[in-house]
Amino acid sequence: MTQNTETKTAHHPINMWPFAAVFAICAVIQFDALAAIIPNQTAALGTTPVVWGIGAVFISVKMKRENSDHLLYNSFPLSGRDGLILFFVTAGGIAMAAGNYLYAGLKPLFIRELFTGYPLYTIRNIIYFPLEVLLMMQLLVHSQAAGELLTKRSSVPWGAFALFLLWGLPHILWRGFSDGIVSALRAFIYSIPFYASGKNIRTSYIGMIILWFL
Repeated sequence: MTQNTETKTAHHPINMWPFAAVFAICAVIQFDALAAIIPNQTAALGTTPVVWGIGAVFISVKMKRENSDHLLYNSFPLSGRDGLILFFVTAGGIAMAAGNYLYAGLKPLFIRELFTGYPLYTIRNIIYFPLEVLLMMQLLVHSQAAGELLTKRSSVPWGAFALFLLWGLPHILWRGFSDGIVSALRAFIYSIPFYASGKNIRTSYIGMIILWFL
């Protein structure tokens, strides 16, 4: 007599939060384009930082809770390795900024946008750009997690590809083809601190801010 033994394999449900977060973050980021249709210029400029701030805080709180159950990122204190990463990020950013200025006459972003001579616009930019970088980092983190969940492959930079497609390329619609392509390609540069630091969001955010403003 042969006894058939059925082996039951437990199937754990896929964590859907990274996928939902990707869509939510994209919607928050693209609100900037919708704000452009507001007739009042002051209101249009001020609305985006408010919406981005609310969205970024909500995503951050939820992301922290999810990370305790499903590791999405690391938040280690900055180490010597992180300092070395940030050193090379800064040096590389300065080199690119110097090249842009010498060959194209383009000043670094922090000079163009933070020394405008218009106090309200400057204050808005001090809030606006760090929030955009924060949302970019959140998109990077969740897209990487979603890609790994779908494919079980952590060696592929899914987050960088998502940043290229979902943050960079849409610039084509709002700022033209050339700006869109350049922004999309820069997505890979902004992703470097995240992967080089082993998904440490502290190093990632600082590195992305440095690259952004240079």
